[in-house]
Amino acid sequence: MPEPTASAPVTAQDASAASAGIGARYGRTAARKRRDRWLLIGLGAFIVVVMACWTVWAGLDQVNGTGVNADSGADQVVDAQHVKVSFTVSSDAGASVACAIEAQNVEFAVTGWKIVQLPKSSKTTRSFTTTVRTTEPSVSGSLDSCWPSATR
Repeated sequence: MPEPTASAPVTAQDASAASAGIGARYGRTAARKRRDRWLLIGLGAFIVVVMACWTVWAGLDQVNGTGVNADSGADQVVDAQHVKVSFTVSSDAGASVACAIEAQNVEFAVTGWKIVQLPKSSKTTRSFTTTVRTTEPSVSGSLDSCWPSATR
């Protein structure tokens, strides 16, 4: 039976060399830690820049908005070829506005479409009712959108 041999005591230098060798083997080196730190700082800076740009863009979009707000009101199916739609438009006084009105069938397909030019007015909120001619029987009518118009 072999006798155990005495080994030299392990010094701190030997332990750190062993741990550095294991760290290098598994990718845990000082250079990698520095690189990871810079990648995280760069990623964080990129996210901050993107969020700042988005905030500025969204804010400018609100400032340069159309100034037209519209709400759909009641709709009434008059007959197989006509739908009456009521809506309210709020805009700057003296601005002319155009609105798109649509009629839909049971399958939500557009069966009628009409662009309505609203005249300038000193009032800021106005209510309108218009009739849309349809190509087939419809079940509803609604306001699609409104925008500032250059005519009238």
